[in-house]
Amino acid sequence: MSAKAVFIYSMSETKSKSFVSAAKLISLLTLLSRILGLVRDAVMSRYFGAAILDYFYIPFLIPNLSRRLFGEGALTAALIPVYTEQLKQDPAKARLLARSVFTLLVIFLSIITIIGICLIFALIYGGQEYFTNKTLLMLSLAAIMLPYMILICSVAMVGGMLQVHRHFLAPAAAPVFLNIVIIAGVIFFSERFQFSGRFDDIRWDQIYSAAWAVLVAGVIQFAIQVPALRKHGISLFPRFIFNEEPLRKIFRIMLPMIVGLAAVQINTLMDTVIAYLLRATPESGESFTLFGKTIAYPVFEGSVTYLFYAQRCYQFPLGVFGIALATAIFPFLSSCVVNNDIKGFGKQLNHGIRIVLFIGIPATIGLIIVSSTMVRAIFEGNQFTETDTANTAITLVYYSFGITAYCLQQLVVRAYYSFKDSITPMKIAVRMIALNFLLNIILIWPLATGGLGLATTISAVLQSVILLFILVKRYELNIGGHIMPCIIKSCIASGIMAVVGMILLKYTLSLDKYSQISILTFGCAAVYYISARLLKADELSLLTSRGK
Repeated sequence: MSAKAVFIYSMSETKSKSFVSAAKLISLLTLLSRILGLVRDAVMSRYFGAAILDYFYIPFLIPNLSRRLFGEGALTAALIPVYTEQLKQDPAKARLLARSVFTLLVIFLSIITIIGICLIFALIYGGQEYFTNKTLLMLSLAAIMLPYMILICSVAMVGGMLQVHRHFLAPAAAPVFLNIVIIAGVIFFSERFQFSGRFDDIRWDQIYSAAWAVLVAGVIQFAIQVPALRKHGISLFPRFIFNEEPLRKIFRIMLPMIVGLAAVQINTLMDTVIAYLLRATPESGESFTLFGKTIAYPVFEGSVTYLFYAQRCYQFPLGVFGIALATAIFPFLSSCVVNNDIKGFGKQLNHGIRIVLFIGIPATIGLIIVSSTMVRAIFEGNQFTETDTANTAITLVYYSFGITAYCLQQLVVRAYYSFKDSITPMKIAVRMIALNFLLNIILIWPLATGGLGLATTISAVLQSVILLFILVKRYELNIGGHIMPCIIKSCIASGIMAVVGMILLKYTLSLDKYSQISILTFGCAAVYYISARLLKADELSLLTSRGK
């Protein structure tokens, strides 16, 4: 049997299985990664505190955003449909395409990295008399972590190819190693960084340990993909042929995808930048002058960290369920389009939407209930104070209102990309990004960092609803079955969970914070599960089944 025939046969066999099994594997590994990520953040918050971490998380945004764009976004989303199509037509040519894509990606990102590092060093050595020591520290950390962008985007690209081959283990396991290495770097190596003498507090120098750990983690994350690539016969040996139509198609649809799929990430980045620019610090004072009028800054030093930790908490269910689900369903949707199976496409999308609603609604209610307790248990201690906890918790509440929308947006945008339509999501995303900026400026003064979270939530809700409405109408999809019963049952079960959660919150106040968060988390989850089962929610069967 030819390689092409084997592939077509394997695709037909795989299609008979639900994407839910793949989503479970990704969710499990993502859950482990997110738990370790919270441990990482807990370690860093206690070692360094919110004020110092502001200057770490700003440069960390650069590779972190690239991970979200490529790892959970544009390159993978553009690659999967084209690679799937090529693999079905001619597996040998598909593997040549993979080599060309990887070569071009590494060249492009290497050029950006080299230019970026040169600019950073020019700023450091040419502007020492103009910049504060804190700004110089931030620039140095950026120079160290910038090469991580090449590594993590390479991991994302090969992960997308492995997903087409229905191999989800190695790509989903990669983030686990980032968190393990950073934890080890901070705990075991931070004391080695005490040399600059620029700061009275040596913790400002010890933050370098986290930056170098990020770079080491990138090497390990890429290395663990190699065995899986070899297993599926995928070579990454450089190939400098960039004029083939499949490659041009990938990058044609990729550029608008960057905006369309990453709207939530771009909005959260915008939140962070605005918080950084509009915060009061010992150097800037508590107010600024605009058109002759003195205006008080709406937020204070540490606000970048409040936002980052609040985003980490709400992205826990987003990563474990929303992005995992969207990642798992995408190859199946692409296969339906390639085989002109619109009915099957609608069925798979219907299942995905119902799972998003079934998990997103209680996740929102649950995070609102446990917000303060969760932040206190994970981050508070040593350098992270009660005030830091309160500010982070209220920001988390505003972000939590949008969890279902964040997950739905990831799913629906990939549905568009299955049809190779990257323009529509981009057009909607540009409007939502503009709306988010406007809402940020309006809401940050009355609600501080909470206003930034609320702006992102409003934008995400509007974006997901508009995209879903257009998708259903344009492709005449029949996805309505069982969605309304899902919403009703999920809301009833979430309401019961909320009542029990508030009771548990009241009667566990005397316990230590770790016991309290454990009882609240497992108690609320158990009540929701039992309520959903008593209500005979079909989505439980979708999540537990191994079949179609």
